[in-house]
Amino acid sequence: MHNQYTDLLLDLPEVKTRQVLEVDNQTIHVEISPVSSTQACPICQSTNSVIRKGRNATRKIRHLAAFGKTVFVLAPAIRLFCKHCHCGFVWQYAFVGAGKRYSTAFETRAIRTAAVATVKQTAELHGMPASTLQTKHQQWVSTESKRLQEQAWQDATETTKLVLGIDDFAIRKGHTYNTGIHNLRGETLLDILPGRKLEDLRAYTKQHPEFLALRPQAVVMDLAPSYHTWIQECFPNAIRVADRFHVHRYVTEAVQDVRKTVQSTLSPRAKGNLKAKHRLLNPKEAALPAKEQQELKEILGYSPLLQQVHAWKEGFGEWFDCSPDVKTADIWLDSWLEQGERLEHPAVSACLRTIRNWRQEIVNYHCCRWTNATVEGRNNRMKAFQRRHYFTRNRDRYVQGLLVECNYARYFH
Repeated sequence: MHNQYTDLLLDLPEVKTRQVLEVDNQTIHVEISPVSSTQACPICQSTNSVIRKGRNATRKIRHLAAFGKTVFVLAPAIRLFCKHCHCGFVWQYAFVGAGKRYSTAFETRAIRTAAVATVKQTAELHGMPASTLQTKHQQWVSTESKRLQEQAWQDATETTKLVLGIDDFAIRKGHTYNTGIHNLRGETLLDILPGRKLEDLRAYTKQHPEFLALRPQAVVMDLAPSYHTWIQECFPNAIRVADRFHVHRYVTEAVQDVRKTVQSTLSPRAKGNLKAKHRLLNPKEAALPAKEQQELKEILGYSPLLQQVHAWKEGFGEWFDCSPDVKTADIWLDSWLEQGERLEHPAVSACLRTIRNWRQEIVNYHCCRWTNATVEGRNNRMKAFQRRHYFTRNRDRYVQGLLVECNYARYFH
């Protein structure tokens, strides 16, 4: 292979290839030399007074693999001397740090692989010590998370009609939770705070005045009273929107409660069929495949009450999708509430009480049609990160890792 083509593969403009040696079937050594004949003095930045004074041992540097083979670059450690400053130094290569055994490109690829896999798996894949990769990865995450978070906050501050999303996710379900603050319009995670109780939220506000400096048009969250109280205190002029999918869950749970009461009155065969296909009651009927729509009609035929409550549930989805404005939505919601009252079922009545208690926040969806759907997807990524890293005990590293996990694709360059 001609050396000029090897230079293209290496992609190191500051050096040129002298010789390519195949050590074995899996390893290649590439001898290189600098393109330039001299280098500027690190003190006076002059090149005129710099002379060469021999060379030290050759540096063996791991570079990116090529054609499935491990590549090592053999770079001469050229000694230099500045006659003006009387300073002695060694040639510095831009593609590798001083005293480093891995090129910057190789380290970057290994670190980015470790961001989506475990360090042990990545170290085995790239053939490097896990402890070395762990140290480099932690240093990268610390620096990168700071850059990404600063960029995310700057974008949130500069965004007009900012929409925030607030939601919690479990560290240990039923015991320990974190709360994520998201920029829905900018599709970024701004910060993670420990806990979800009102005192935890207020403590975060005192420690982070930059949060109060935001000017959100709306804030989307579930029906947790602590979140609504907190946002009302921090942003009294923002529209508080109850997340559509959290609200809809109350309706589908009511449908399933009705299904359970109906199921107990059926014959064994019908009971087993309804129980096996009960999940067909949750999604929109129009979104189901033709076969499942036919199965849905079959199980709805078991009970007139089940048909009525399913139609009531479908009406709530139409209310979200088809209401053209807030005024129409308000009138339509009254009609839907009356339809539920006529069912006279305890589960439906309990659901209606919740809807009435949060009526304004639910109707506000039609002022600002945003949901926490992207936040829920980001929560799944956080949970995958926790499982992949076996719940990092150091909280600073834990938060830094999540910020990189959720924001890196947005600001990748």
